[in-house]
Amino acid sequence: MPSSPEDPRRPDLRQALQRDLRRHARRESGQRSFWRSLHLLGTVGWPIVGLAASGAVAGHWLDVQWHTGVRWALICVTCGTILGCWIAWHLIAGQR
Repeated sequence: MPSSPEDPRRPDLRQALQRDLRRHARRESGQRSFWRSLHLLGTVGWPIVGLAASGAVAGHWLDVQWHTGVRWALICVTCGTILGCWIAWHLIAGQR
């Protein structure tokens, strides 16, 4: 069943084209290259992974010293991950 020109479900092509052109004009100029995207991924990933792994090592050492099972390892991994996310957030916010 073909739709009629008055059908409200069918978008007006002229309006859709103008909307898309406005969106394109607002877009960030320049293309993101593969290496720039990889750099951004590393900027976000390494602080999180590094601090979480450091927290795991420090927590394991505390657990061995105090014979507490895995309590300190979990606490330190959580704190390292939160701190890494906070640092990554500020790194990304500074690049904008």
